[in-house]
Formats: sequence, C-alpha cells, structure tokens
Amino acid sequence: MCHQKLTVDLCRNVNFISGQNGSGKSAILAAIQICLGAGARRTNRARNLKELVRKGTTSNCAKIRVTLLNKGDDSFKHDVYGDSITVERTIALRGGYNGYKLYGADDVEQSRSKKDLDEMLDKLNIQVENPVAILDQEEAKKFLTGKDTDKYRFFMKATELERIDNTYGSTMEQIDEMKHQAYRLEESLDTDKELVVETKKAYKQHQEIGKLESKKAKFETQASWSAYRTMLMGLKGKMQQLELFEAKAEKKQKELTQAEAASQDADNPNDECRDRLDELSNEADKMSLRKRELEVELKNLTEPRSRFKSQFKVLCKEEKQADRYLLEMNQRLQGKRDEIVKKAGSAESEQAQRNERLRDAEERLAERKIRNDELKQSTTDLLQSYEKVEPEVQGARQNVSQLEYQVRGIDSKIRGMESSSGNSLDVFGHRCNKVKQLVDRATQQRKFRGPVLGPVGFFCKVQPGKEEFAALAEAAIGTGALDRFVVFNDADRKLFQKIRRDAGCQSDCNVFQQSQHSRYNIPEAPQGVETVASVVTIENDLIFNCLVDNAKIDQKALARSKEDSEANLLDKDNHGRHCIRGGKIKEVFLLPHGDNWKVLKGGKLVMNANSRRLKQSIGVDRTAAIEEAKEEYQAMNEELKDLNREYNRLEHEHTDLKKRWNASKKEMYKTNKEIDQAKKDIEDTKAQESESAEMEVDTTLEESDVAEAQETLDDVKEKKGKVQEEMKKLMPVIAEKEADVAEISARNEKVLVDIKNAENELTQHYHALTQQKEKLDKTRKRLEQYTELVRVHSAEIEEAEEIANTCLRSARGIQFNCENIERRRKQRDAKEGATGDTQVSAYSQEPTDEDLENVQIPDNLDNLKETDYYLGKIEQANTRIEREKERRLENSDDEDAAYDKYVRAKEIYLAKKDQISEIDSVSKQLDADMANRRTRWGHYRDYISGFSGNKFDEILNIKGSAGTVQFDHDQESLNLIVQKDAFDEQSQQKDVKSLSGGEKSFTTIALLLALGEMLETPFRVMDEFDVFLDPVTRKLIIDTLIQVGKAMSHRQFIFITPQDVSNVDSSPMLKVLQMKPPERREVAGAPVQQVIEFS
Repeated sequence: MCHQKLTVDLCRNVNFISGQNGSGKSAILAAIQICLGAGARRTNRARNLKELVRKGTTSNCAKIRVTLLNKGDDSFKHDVYGDSITVERTIALRGGYNGYKLYGADDVEQSRSKKDLDEMLDKLNIQVENPVAILDQEEAKKFLTGKDTDKYRFFMKATELERIDNTYGSTMEQIDEMKHQAYRLEESLDTDKELVVETKKAYKQHQEIGKLESKKAKFETQASWSAYRTMLMGLKGKMQQLELFEAKAEKKQKELTQAEAASQDADNPNDECRDRLDELSNEADKMSLRKRELEVELKNLTEPRSRFKSQFKVLCKEEKQADRYLLEMNQRLQGKRDEIVKKAGSAESEQAQRNERLRDAEERLAERKIRNDELKQSTTDLLQSYEKVEPEVQGARQNVSQLEYQVRGIDSKIRGMESSSGNSLDVFGHRCNKVKQLVDRATQQRKFRGPVLGPVGFFCKVQPGKEEFAALAEAAIGTGALDRFVVFNDADRKLFQKIRRDAGCQSDCNVFQQSQHSRYNIPEAPQGVETVASVVTIENDLIFNCLVDNAKIDQKALARSKEDSEANLLDKDNHGRHCIRGGKIKEVFLLPHGDNWKVLKGGKLVMNANSRRLKQSIGVDRTAAIEEAKEEYQAMNEELKDLNREYNRLEHEHTDLKKRWNASKKEMYKTNKEIDQAKKDIEDTKAQESESAEMEVDTTLEESDVAEAQETLDDVKEKKGKVQEEMKKLMPVIAEKEADVAEISARNEKVLVDIKNAENELTQHYHALTQQKEKLDKTRKRLEQYTELVRVHSAEIEEAEEIANTCLRSARGIQFNCENIERRRKQRDAKEGATGDTQVSAYSQEPTDEDLENVQIPDNLDNLKETDYYLGKIEQANTRIEREKERRLENSDDEDAAYDKYVRAKEIYLAKKDQISEIDSVSKQLDADMANRRTRWGHYRDYISGFSGNKFDEILNIKGSAGTVQFDHDQESLNLIVQKDAFDEQSQQKDVKSLSGGEKSFTTIALLLALGEMLETPFRVMDEFDVFLDPVTRKLIIDTLIQVGKAMSHRQFIFITPQDVSNVDSSPMLKVLQMKPPERREVAGAPVQQVIEFS
C-alpha cells in the first residue's frame, strides 16, 4: 500500500497507533488481516491482492511477516516452532511463489501449507474474519447505522453463534439425506426379494440336469483312464526293444570308455604345461638377475675380509721374525748352558745329557710351530680361494646352460622361417603360419562362434619416426605375447586349443580370451614421454583392448636412457617417497639393453637389468628376420664358446685348489702330532731335572732375553688371534651369502632341468596323444552306429512317453474336475440348508500341477473296458442332457452360473436389509443428539445475550449513561436503548440514529467491549474507534480502553486513531507508535504534526 518497507514492534498488552490520514495506519491492520489468511475484499480496500501492493514499485513481489507469541499450555506445536511463530505471505506481481510460509523461533522455514496455517489459527483462536476481533474503518462506520437485523447478524457472527448454527444446519441436512437413502433402499427391497426367488428356482432346475452330467463325467473319467492304459501297453513293448539296443551300445561304450580313459591320463596338460614353461623361463630370468645381485653383495662383504687377510700376512711376517729372535735367544741360553756343562765336568754329565735332550726338543718344537703356522695360513688361503671359485663355477655352468637353450630356440626359429614359403607370420614363430591356416579353415567351416584374431604381432605396426623404440616396445610387451591368438568365448578357446595340438604347438601360439567391446579410451602419455601404445600402432580395436588388458601397453613407458626417464617421470610425493608422474605409468623400459625400473608401494625404487638381447619382430619382413636371427645365432655361438672356455678354466682351477687344500690339511695334521710329541719330551726332561740337584749357574740374563723374546712373540700371536677372530665373525655372513648364491645357482640349474623335462614331456605327450587319438576315432565310429539305433528308439519312446503323460494328465484333469463338481454340489447343498454366508469355496479354478499329482491312478486299471465303449456311453449321456435342457430351461446358463446368480441376489437382498437397519439406528441417535445440542445452543445464546447487555450498561455507566440491549431471537433483531443520563429516564433514546456522532462512537465502543468479553481471541484490533468523540469523552474512552486492556494482561490490544495521543503515557504494558506524516504533506508552509518518538 503506502509503505515501501515498514517494521512495527508492538507491546504485548496495549498499543496505540496514531498518525495523520494517509500515513499508513490502516495499512498495518490490512497487513495483519492479509498475512493471517483474510481475502482482499475483507479489508474493504481492494478487489484482489495485487491492488494492495504499493504503486510504482520495481520489486517482483510484496512480503508481509507477522510474528506471534507461542508460549504456554495452548501453544501450537511448540516442539517444532518454539516460542514464536512467524507467518510470511508473499504476493507475486509477475510470477513466482505466491502463498504462505511458516517459520519457527530460529527463523527456519517449517511449512508452506495453508492447512497448517488454518490449524495454527484455530489452535490459537485467531479470528481475522470476526469484526469484534479486528474492526476496520468500514465495519466501524456502518455498525450503528445499520438495521436491527444487521446488528443481530453482527452479534451472531461476533459471538461465533452463527458458525455453530450453520454447522448444525449442515448436519441436519446430512441426516435427512441418510433417511431419504433408507427410503429408496426400502422401495427396491421387494424387487430384490423377487429376484432371489427366481434365481433359486432356476438353480433347482439345473441341479436335476447336474445329476445327468455327473454320470457323464464318470464315463469320461473311465474313458480317459482306458486310453492311458492303452498307451502304457504300447510304451512297454517299445522299452523292451530299446533295452536290447542299449545293451549292445553299452558294450561298445565300455570299449570306448577304456580307450578314452587311457587317453585321459595323458590328455592335454597343454595350457598348464605351457604356462609352466613360461613360468619357468621367467623364473630363470629372475634368478639369473638375482644371482648377479647376490654376487655383487658377496663381493661387497668379502672386501673387509681381504683387508684382514692383508693384516694377517703382515702379522705372520712379524711372527716369523719374533720366532727367529726367540730361537737366537734360546741358542744363546743353550750356549751358556753348554759352557756351564763343560765347566761342570764329568760330575754333571747327566745334567748335560738332560740339557742336550731339552735343547733338541725345544728346537724341534720351535721348528714345528713355525711350520704349523705356515700350514694354517696356507690351508686358510686355499679354502678361501676354493670357496671363492666355487660359485663362479656354478654361475658359469648355469650361463652355459641358459645360452645353449637360447641357441637351440633361435636355431629352431631360423629353420622354421627358412622352411616356410615366405610367409610374414613366421617372424613370430615357425608354427604361426600353420596355426593361422587351420584357424582360417575352421572359420570357413563356421566352427567358431565368434571372431578369432591372430597372431597379435600381425596387427602391430611401428609409428613412423619411432623405429628406434620398436625392439624396446616388443620387450615391454613381453615374451610369448605377439605369437598368441585372441578368442572371445570358452567354446572357441577349446576349439583353438585343439587346433594348436593338431599343429604340434607346445609353448608357442598360445591364446588370449577377451570380451568384445568398443576401443578403450586410454589417456595420452605425458609430454616428452613415449609408451608402448604411442610407439606401436594397432588399428584393430579388439587387439588393442587385448594388449591393454594383458600387456598393459598404456602403463609402460619407453625412454632412451635412465637419466632421461628419471628427469621426465621420476618424482617425489608429499612424504618424500618416490613416485612416477604421468597418471597410469607403472613401469619404465630403457634403451639400449631393455633394462627397466618401477616404484613399488611405499615409494621403493626397483631397477631390473635385462640380460637378453633386444630383438624386433614388429614391422620386420621375413628375409630381414632370418638375417637378424642368423646374426643373433652366430653372436650367441661365439658367446657360448667364450663361456665354455671360461667354464673349463674355472673348473680346472676349482679342482686344483681342492687337491692342494686336502694335501695341506694332511700335512698340518702330521705337524700337530710332532708338536705334541716335542712338548711331551720337554716336560719329561724338565721333570727329571727338577728331581736332581741343581748346580749354581748364572743364566739370568739369557733367560730374561728369552722371556722378552717370548713376550714379543705372544703379543704378535695375540694380535694375529684378534685378526683371525674378526675374520671369523665375517665368515658366517659371507658363508650365508655364499649359501644364497649356491642355493639360487642350484635352483636355477634345477629350473633349466625342469624346462628341459617339461619340453620333453610335452613332446612325448603329443606323440602318444596322436596314436591314442587314432585308436579312439576307430572305436568311436563303431559306437556311433549303435548310438544312432539307441537314439532313434529313444526318440520313439520319448514321444510315446510324452503321449502317455499327456493322456495321464488329461485323465487326472478329467477326474479332478469330476470330483470338483461333486464337491461343489455337496457344498452348495450344505450351504443351502444353513443360515448366514452363502458363499461357496472356489473349486472352479484350473487345477495346479500339485493338484494333478495328488490324483491317484485307479487300482482297477486293468479291469477297464476299451475306450470306444465309454465313448458310446458319453454320447448317449449328451443326448439325454440336451433333451432335458430343452424341456426344463429357458436360458443357457450352467449349474455354476445359476448358483452364482442365486448367491449374488441373496447377498444383495440381505446387505440392503442390514444397511436400512443401520441407517435407521444411526439417524435416530443423530436426531436425539442434535435436539440436545440445539437446546444447549439456545441456553448459550441467552447467556451471551444477558451478559452482553449487562456489560454494555456497565461500560455506559462510566460516562454517566445507561443502556440495554434488546434481543428478539425469533425476529433475529437487536436494538440498543441508550439513556444519556443514568438518572433521567426522559433522556432515554430508543433509536441510536438520533444520537450525536460522539455518542454513537462511545455506544459502539461500549457494545464492542461487551461482546469482546466473551471472545477468547489472543489479540483485538480497532481502527478509528474515537471518531466524532469530544475531547472529554475521548479521554474517558481511552482511559477505559487502557484500563480494560491492562486488566486483561493475557491479551493484546491494538487501537488505531488519527487523533493525537500525546497525553497517553507509555509503560511496560502500553506503547504508543506515531506514524510519520505522508510525503504529500511535507511542503513549505504546510502545518506540521508533532511526532512523539517511543522506544
């Protein structure tokens, strides 16, 4: 209307809104009415909602929001909305949402349903259509000027009596409609009863015919069982004839089974054996690489031992020097002793002899110790040399075996390509051409269910300009992939395996099984990086998909060197671990040798060396392939000769070291025995010397020199022992690593042996399989003749069994239907004599398989007569039934249909009787209830009338006047009698139209307040309540309104007036809102109305 945007905060009790005309006071009232569900016409300001929107606005819609308090026991869905409910109504001007929204206390939308709004208004007793609750200007102006009947209608509407009366009237109309419906049902009851009698009579006539039909059904049952017996007898004769042929076929089958069993034991290890060959080849490559890695690790471990050996040699030299010095000191001591002996003379000859023996023993001990140390060192050196050479011998032997195997494979490939007729497929294997011819022949004969493509390498071409990566791409695809064929179902795979066996293939020309779908859309390789998929062109979509699935050509990158690959692809993640750039790249292959690297889980970088020579089959013609294979064969032969020479040299050195080590051990054993004997002689001589009297000699100096020399020698030996101890600590680790090398060498040799054995096994198997197949084919042909005879007779028996089963099912069905008819007839007879429900159980539906299985075959099957006899009886029964129908019945219904009509007619008749009784009972109860309600409504109307009159007089007394409200409920009129002076009866006015304008306004307010006492609405709005009031009366009525409003603290009052209310004081229970004057009044020289601001 006149507001572009306005927010009004009201007090919870009494509110006065004042302002000049046009300031938008009444717009607030209209907004409350519209937002809470009233129509545009109820506001008396517009015909539709769009006319209420402010003119000249650029907005697409107008919005009105009213927030209601939602506390206390009478709150509406407090758990959903909380302490307040905000109603928002949108009025769309040019499309968009146009309706209501309900928000909770948290300003979250909870509903858009008008039904929820009406339910909330009803719960909170908000009546926007009630003029007492919301009194606008038009209602206030025409209230007292209307007729007595208009005032009465106003009273009835304001007090909700009119709504209750209308509800009672609508209920009485519904009761009358129920009574009229019962009357119509009673009129049609006689017709329904006559229909019951007629349908029952027709059913009784059908029952008589039904007895004849039961007899006919019995003949039909016997005829069907007779036909079944005839079929069983014919089937029995055919089965006896079949058993004779089956016995002969079984004998031949046993012979075939024995032949197949013999063939089955050796039949087709094919895929398993070939896969094992592939696994063994891959395992041999991995072990060879692992062996080289272990040899490098062993070399790193033996370097500290070499340093200790050098120290040990130095200590050995020092030990020899110390031994020589000790020997010199002993000789000096012995010389001193000899001198003492000479001086002692013959008296001490025994002592001299003992000294002589002691000297001889000590000399022998020193010499043997020196020799023993030399032998120990020599034995240790020989053992170390022997152990060092042994893994080299094993590795050389394994390398020779592997290279011999590769040479044989290349030689076989060359012979195959030279013996072929220039076919380009031979570059992938000398049997590829033969397998391809057999596949083409089988395709022409339509033996394959789907396409068979191959060999895979035939569909692969090298991209122009990328020929340098061709051999590397082939190595990345993998061994044994380019000579394979591709099939797309299990049946074709089995047939292809048979073709491989016929072609004599072993591990070559294998098969991939793939599903058919459109070409994969693989991501492009990173810039500057080549993959197998970018180097090799594959136009066939199915072959391309096969290599993506099985060879991962989109995940294998190719690079010219390790440095280039690491610069383009190797990276580190956020945790500092290695990773590969490029999305799906998982492995990188390098020129020139085909080495590769990849990053495992956890960021571990693994580098694998390739020991095989790169070769190229893709994009190479037959002549070039033969020349390349010959060059490779010659190079491998030269390499084989070198390896054989190296192996022979290492074997000879290995044998010589072993012999020398054994001889050194024997001599060291002999030396140890001589040392023990010398020590024993010294101990014996010293013991004899201690027993004899010693003569005084002075050899202290020489003995100290000997002790010092001995100390030096012991010190050197201690250092030597420490070095030996360090060497001994390294020995277990070295021995373990040498054991690993020996173990993997032995395993590699075993794998080579397993490869040879597997190849021999496949060769022997295919040879034996060919012989067994010839024998098996001969046996199978002999069996086919008998199998055909069995098949023909089995088909005849199967057909006879099918006919017999059809007859059995037909017989069971006829018997089931016959029994079903009898059950229905008995049940109908039982129901006819009973009371209550006449519905018969449903037996007329088609029998299920379970029902038919439950029908037993008669025991007297053999006693039945021929089928023609029963067919004649059936014909006679049909004739009698037709005659009876023509005589008795006028319609073509059968017994079941007649019974159904009778049951339906009876049900309808009984249902109508029950319905009439129920309507009579309910209508009587409703009449009594409505009479009681009408009486109570009259009492309530009288009470409200009396209360309103008393309250009206009480409010007039405030001004010193008096008055009564005269009600004529029969004539539906209401008249106000006002006595201006409560004590002067002459001042009484029976027509309010004769009152002045102020007296009319006061009288209006008095009546509205009196009526409002009975209205339990949470808020009331009165617009321009003080029109035509003089200042004294106006102040008096305002004070009265404030007093009444404050007394009803649980309700809210909104009074709208254009007059000045500046004399009204605001309080927590009262609030005055002054509207701003309209813009059209704000001109120079115009009077300015005072505005009171309230917080």
